[in-house]
Amino acid sequence: MLTVKLDPKLKAQVRSLAAALGVSTSELVRQSLKERVAGAKATRRGTVHDATRDLCGIVEAPDPGLSARRMSTLIRERHARKRAR
Repeated sequence: MLTVKLDPKLKAQVRSLAAALGVSTSELVRQSLKERVAGAKATRRGTVHDATRDLCGIVEAPDPGLSARRMSTLIRERHARKRAR
């Protein structure tokens, strides 16, 4: 069980909408929360660009002789550290 405090205006709006939909206020709140949580999960995934935004752009190699493979490894490690925060 979860208790939520609502201001009087919102409480009246919830009751009114629940009555109009023919459901209990509890059912309306449960369904609204489920939809909100599902939407938040979908939003968190984002796009490939969102996930790699910090990797996009010009990269200055610390060593001009650094191989492409080593540079890729360094970038992946940097990205993993940022995601772990």
